[in-house]
This record gives sequence, structure tokens and C-alpha cells, in this order.
Amino acid sequence: MALFRKRSKTTGDKALQEAVAPEPTISEPQKTVTPEPQAPAAEATVAPDENIEPAKPEGIFVSVVIPVYNSMPYLTELLNSLELQDLDKSLYEVIAVNDGSTDFGGEILDVYAKRNENFTVVHQENSGWPGKPRNVGTALAKGEYVFYADSDDTLGTEALRRMRDFALEHDVDVLAPKLVPVGGRVIRTSLFASTQVDVPLESIFATLMPQKLIRRQMILDNDLRFAEEKVRLEDGMVLAGCYLHAKRVSVLADYEYYYIRERGDGNNISAQPFEPHGYVQSMTHISNTIRDNTKDDPELGRRLIAGLFKRKGLKFFVGERFLKYRDARAKLWMTAFGPYVQEFLSERTNEVLNDQDTAKANAIIAGDHDELKRLAALDEQVAVRPELTKSASKSDHFELQFVVPTLGPTPRAVYVDERETDRRLEFPVTEQGAGKYVALLPYAALSAQSLAITDVHVKYDHAETRRVRVPANVKETSFAGVRVYRTVNGALSIDLRKAKWA
Repeated sequence: MALFRKRSKTTGDKALQEAVAPEPTISEPQKTVTPEPQAPAAEATVAPDENIEPAKPEGIFVSVVIPVYNSMPYLTELLNSLELQDLDKSLYEVIAVNDGSTDFGGEILDVYAKRNENFTVVHQENSGWPGKPRNVGTALAKGEYVFYADSDDTLGTEALRRMRDFALEHDVDVLAPKLVPVGGRVIRTSLFASTQVDVPLESIFATLMPQKLIRRQMILDNDLRFAEEKVRLEDGMVLAGCYLHAKRVSVLADYEYYYIRERGDGNNISAQPFEPHGYVQSMTHISNTIRDNTKDDPELGRRLIAGLFKRKGLKFFVGERFLKYRDARAKLWMTAFGPYVQEFLSERTNEVLNDQDTAKANAIIAGDHDELKRLAALDEQVAVRPELTKSASKSDHFELQFVVPTLGPTPRAVYVDERETDRRLEFPVTEQGAGKYVALLPYAALSAQSLAITDVHVKYDHAETRRVRVPANVKETSFAGVRVYRTVNGALSIDLRKAKWA
């Protein structure tokens, strides 16, 4: 996380006065602010104080806002990465809100604030969740944009400068920089395969994490604030609003901007237990936000809500995870999601979900626990990766034959992805029978790209791409120095480094 020195409070700084409660205590020499405790917000979305003025052009481009709670020793890594940014310090500020840390993180923040004029520290009593610290930091921000960072992550040295250059060039409202998982953290990396100036809503909704560069005026104009009580998906509630109000949402993938960590001590908020009814309330909030802002295109709204349910809802009803629940826990999830699915996904469900997921949605509405268990058991069969049965070299192409579970999602293409870059070739597939498919990879297409080592995946309808596995008894194929082979991990790859095309 980051450490920062508090700017002196002035009588004209209404944002500061309102954000940190009446009569804040100013302590020398760091001039850090200690607000009095405030009651938690009663609603998931709290309108900003009417006295908070929009950010004025004072030369600051971005305010990095960081909620801090017991994140040592990771905190110093974040602070160091912010000190080392190659963006001029007059163009960015760091606002760290210490939410009652009981380690020595508060003292560390003061050290960094003392030596960095563009660092601000706020000390407050523990609120128990990142929402309030983020709101306090946003209210204090002076930048044209806000970037939300977590205290156990780090930024690449060039991150702020590169994001600034891109945002100014393309007039971006929300910018999603490339995230790099650290320590076993699992994120969806496919979104960051390449830079996109205009990202479709259906794509960007796959990431509801707050590590984005967001135009601050848009946050203020649309009353977008984080829930301050302990609720799940509080960041998703805000990000959904940002995406839907933005005129332009972009992905920037030309650099490793942000390293997002899985903490070894298990103290990531994402690792904490879920409370079903509260979780579904948060999903309902996001879905209502989508519906309210897509009235001119209700079909888009349906697709966005269905995508949200697939990513954030159905994961509790999938395969081994659901089967491991005690019956009481499984029924609690079913009961919590019943009204949600009834309201948002009970009509024309099979138009936005595949057959298996539609069956689960219907079982949730019906409260049919036994059917959900049957479908979860079926998941274990459906989730099997595509399996190569034969590869062959023909006169002008490679032929790949593979099989998939007949009850699984339908294959639509084969991807050949270069391992060290974001280059991808896509080839159509043809069904040869129940669960049997073939893909033809023309030599001309492979030779045109000067590829090196590539990995082979199958693209599906309504499902993530899956790497093709190769049984040990399937023979390797080669042609003109190109090898179609089985890796040591039993996956399908193509090595084109020694290709000698005619």
C-alpha cells in the first residue's frame, strides 16, 4: 500500500472538512488527519455530500487512493513503487487512509508522508471494510482521475505516466490497466491480451475489481460511492455504475501496470467467507444498476445480467464446490438466489445461458436441491478438457481431430496462441459426429505470422476456452520443421521455430 503525507487543511478545502468529520485532530510534524468515528452507511450506495466540490484543475492528473489496514510488510512495497513512479510528482498525489491498523503500518505511512510532499495520510478508527477509506480518499482527491490501489499490491514504475498518456490521448473515462497476478492470485487475464480503445460492456464487465483509472468528475456527477458496511461486491457496485455512465472504457495492455497479490497469510478480503443473502443483495444492486441504465437496449441489459450471474452467481452451484456443501449450506445458497433468478432471469433464459446453466437457473427458482446436486455431478463430466485423438499432416494443412463431452458446451473454433505474445490465430471446427470435431490448420496461415511456440485451445459457446489435452498414446506430427506435439504436462502445442516453409 502507500504512505503519504497529509496536506495542510485549509478553510477552503470543503472536501477535507466533510470527509473527516467535524474538528479533525492535526498532529505535527506529519500533519496527518485523525477523523472521529462515523456511523456506517445505511445504504449500499450513499450520495456524496452536497458540499463536496468537483476537483479543480490544480495540475494534479491522478489521485491514487489506498485503504490501509494491517497490510505490513506488503505496504512498504506499494509505497516504494509509488515513490519510484517516473511521472512528475506534481502530476500525481497519493492518499492513504489508515483504517485503524493495529500493526505499525500507520507509523510507516507517516514516514513516507514526511518525505513526500505529494503523499497524504488520513488516520481514522477502524470501519471494518475498504468502502469508507476509499470514500474518504475520493473526497480528498484533487486529481482529474482517481486510481484505486490496494495496500498489498504494487505498481510498475512507468504505470502512472503510461496511463496518463493514454487517457489524455483517447479521452478515456475508465481505463483498465493490465493486471499481473502474484503469489497464486487467480484473475481473468484474457481481457488484457491486447490494448483496446473501446471495450464492449459485455467484455469489461468481466472485471469488477476497483484497480482502474476513473474520471473523478464522473464519480461525483453520478453519486458513485462505495458501500461502507461489510458487504460483498462493494467495488463491483461502483464499477458497474462507472462502466454504464462512461462514454469510453479502455483496456491498456502494453505494460505490466499493476501486480495484484494473493497474500500468504490469507487476509485478502476475497478469501473471507461468504454470507449468501448479503452476497445476493449486492448482486441485486448491480443488476438493478444495469437494468436502470440499459432501458434503451434491454437485450444488452439481459446479456450483462446473465454474464454477471454466470461469473458471480453460478460459481456456487458448480461441480465439486456445490457437492461439498452440507445440505443446509447448499439450500441456503439456493434460497438466497431464488428471488434473484426469478426477477432477472426467469424469461427466455436459454437465450442468454447454455442448456446446463439454464437447467440450474430453473432448479434454483423451483427450489429443487436434488436437481442441483444432479447437475453439479454432471458438471464434473462436462468440464473435461477437449482431447486430441489424432493429428496428421496433409498436403497443405495440419488436421487435428478431438473429442469433447456430448453434454458440454459446443466448440466453435480452435485457437493457436503464441506463448510469449498476444498473437492468436483462429481456425473453424467441423462436427464429425456426437462430440467429435476436426480443425484444419492451413500451412499458409501458419507461415504468414512467423510464430514460435504456440498452445492450442478450443473456443466454446457460453464457456471459457480450454487447452487441448493429449493422451500419451497419440503420436506426434511434423511437417517442414513444424512439430505438433504433446508437452510434458500432456497439453497440445505446435513448435514453429524451425519451420522451413517452401
